Amino acid sequence: MRFVTTVVMDDFHTAQAGGGYVFSYDVQESEATLKAKIERWFSGTDPDALHMDPAEKRALFRFYWAASMMSANSACFDSIANPACSDELGGWIAREAANDPRFVRAYESAASALGLPALAPNPRNAQ
Repeated sequence: MRFVTTVVMDDFHTAQAGGGYVFSYDVQESEATLKAKIERWFSGTDPDALHMDPAEKRALFRFYWAASMMSANSACFDSIANPACSDELGGWIAREAANDPRFVRAYESAASALGLPALAPNPRNAQ
């Protein structure tokens, strides 16, 4: 969860500075309120704690899953800007995009509690 919070906070600060951003934020959002909302959302007790569209929530879960698959000494836990992190994170995101069974199981297990959208069917598995 710490990794996801770092990703969101970096995006939030970029948005506040007028740069491009990935996630949606409430107009009155502060760093403290956003951190609290992320924590509440990941607790599984309030799927609506984050006011983001379903694709954004899926992206947050994607980061969470990738972080859960990384080794404890991953470069990503030191700095997401580290080139080694980009390579490692990209590898896990590619596995998620290919519907890695570990991701599918984790996603489906958390979907209800986190208010995640249904997974789209993998065209590779279509008959």
